[in-house]
Amino acid sequence: MAEMNETQNVQENTPDSKSSEKKGKKKGIIALLLLLLAAAAVGGWWYYTSRPVMDNTTKYWFDKFAEDGSLEGKSPVEIQGILNNIVEEGMFNVSINARAIFPDGKSKGSIGMENVPQNRYYARIIMTKDDDGTVLYESQGIKPGQYIDQISLSTELDAGEYPCTVLFIITDPETLDDIGQVRVNINVVILN
Repeated sequence: MAEMNETQNVQENTPDSKSSEKKGKKKGIIALLLLLLAAAAVGGWWYYTSRPVMDNTTKYWFDKFAEDGSLEGKSPVEIQGILNNIVEEGMFNVSINARAIFPDGKSKGSIGMENVPQNRYYARIIMTKDDDGTVLYESQGIKPGQYIDQISLSTELDAGEYPCTVLFIITDPETLDDIGQVRVNINVVILN
């Protein structure tokens, strides 16, 4: 009978050890799931905080150098001229320096680009050299009532004057579809 009791004890210990293994596996799976959940949370936080600023109502990306307001130095006659040119809602008025002057090829210069407050469309610009099509500057979105004045060129230029074309790309603020383009000829002047 003593032998029988030992066999019974062995049989009783076997289910407990299986139960112990199952609990260990469950704890391992739970720990792995918690680790994956924590990694997903950190990844989501990083993605959310590292994105560029977006307009609250759209998915249009705005240029971080665009400033609210109108460029200083415009006379009342210039402002009235802009207002007089707005004939209908669908019209888009451009404002940019005819000569963008840079102290040298590495320094910032004044482009004086403005999406005037009376426009109803978003805009972005691409400035290229006329002789070879090199892109010298490209902005992101600019809302009506914002401007970009000081820019750096993406290509270093030697001293001289360079005829350029600035392409204003007009975007509908509701659909974010590009709806038109305006080309403006300017000269980029590098002093030194």
